[in-house]
Amino acid sequence: MAAYMIVFCKITDRERFVADYAIPTAKLVAKMGGEYVVRAPSLTCVEGDMDEKTSVVISKWPSREALDAMWNSEEYEKLKALRRATSEAQIVVTEDPS
Repeated sequence: MAAYMIVFCKITDRERFVADYAIPTAKLVAKMGGEYVVRAPSLTCVEGDMDEKTSVVISKWPSREALDAMWNSEEYEKLKALRRATSEAQIVVTEDPS
């Protein structure tokens, strides 16, 4: 069953975020079996309260286990610290039951 990670991210230091987090994370996602479905620097909020400068990233994984392996890897632990230093994120995971 496919799994998806959906990230809403308010970036506070875009230059450092891209160089130190986004580029190495993209390489790790590919290496660990994930693929990006959406990587957008902003969104349009049609209902609710979300800053329209929020970036959105959706990645697709072959399984929840594959996603968890990346999330819990030593390599990503280092990247999480860089993300937290340069942004504020809300991250959710869901699975496609079909």
